[in-house]
Amino acid sequence: MLRKKRESVINLGKKRKKTIRITICPVCGSTNIRKASPFSGWLLPEEYVCLDCGYRGPVVAEIEVDEDEVKEDGSSR
Repeated sequence: MLRKKRESVINLGKKRKKTIRITICPVCGSTNIRKASPFSGWLLPEEYVCLDCGYRGPVVAEIEVDEDEVKEDGSSR
């Protein structure tokens, strides 16, 4: 029992990986995608618009990457 507690204390000291969720356009794969309106998802159904290819719709792709894999400018390595 003491061994399990010691292992849990050791695990608390380990650094947890932080992940970031990135939204991707389903047509062109760009990360340059935004909500179409400030009311999107509140009064109206969520709708996204891609600023690169012009896609407009409710479907987007999302991926999770480790925080250390993202460059300072926001792009992934």
